[in-house]
Amino acid sequence: MIRILACGLVVGLLRNGSAAGAEQAVADVYPSHLMVDQEVTVSSRITGVIEKINVDRGSVVKKGQPLAVLELQEFEQSVREAREGMQLRKAELERAKALSAGKILSKADLDEKSATYAVALAAYEKAKAIRDYAYIRAPFSGMVTEKFARVGQKVIDVSNVPLFKITAFEPLLARIYLPEQRLLSIHKGDRVDVVPEKFPKARTTGVVQYISPTVDAASGTFQVIVQIRRDPAQSILRPGMSVKVFFNSARGS
Repeated sequence: MIRILACGLVVGLLRNGSAAGAEQAVADVYPSHLMVDQEVTVSSRITGVIEKINVDRGSVVKKGQPLAVLELQEFEQSVREAREGMQLRKAELERAKALSAGKILSKADLDEKSATYAVALAAYEKAKAIRDYAYIRAPFSGMVTEKFARVGQKVIDVSNVPLFKITAFEPLLARIYLPEQRLLSIHKGDRVDVVPEKFPKARTTGVVQYISPTVDAASGTFQVIVQIRRDPAQSILRPGMSVKVFFNSARGS
């Protein structure tokens, strides 16, 4: 930690006009690295063969955007069969309702037809959901930072093989460990200055988002997380970048 003098002396006067003390505004500087909350590997939820890949490393994606598509023929066939079965059971149920209205069919038989249709409808909805899983989608908006998938690759749902890594753009954060004597001088919502070590002209600000309720006994520090303001004009900011975080404070002399 480095302490930097931020401004001149502010002299307080007693009633007799003498200097009672002086206060210096200082900035405590701590190193950190930019990070994001969301970074995940994406796998397939079902077994299949990759037919198409829509993205590459560096691609910017939106939440729900298809990253890759499995071969669809088998899933489409399952949907068609389930739809036909559902439509057949629906027609049987409609006939049963007509017969029941004419006192020709018992209520027990009608209930059985209703239950059979409900099962067929559930099977149809499940088949559609599985078909949708053939589209491997981005779980949130961000950037593709790793691509492991290959066209023709067979993926198995239980193996959880990583196909892509997605990193979110926001929120951009910095984690800092402050000495415990600063515990009472840091508050949630405090403004800080953030300066990238290699790109000082990309200086920006941040806000204290989280203060740990505990102090690490071994190091005598507590964790603070700052959310960084990302200026569109300063697009240089990236997760992993080294920064200096300036916490302003007042010290009596």
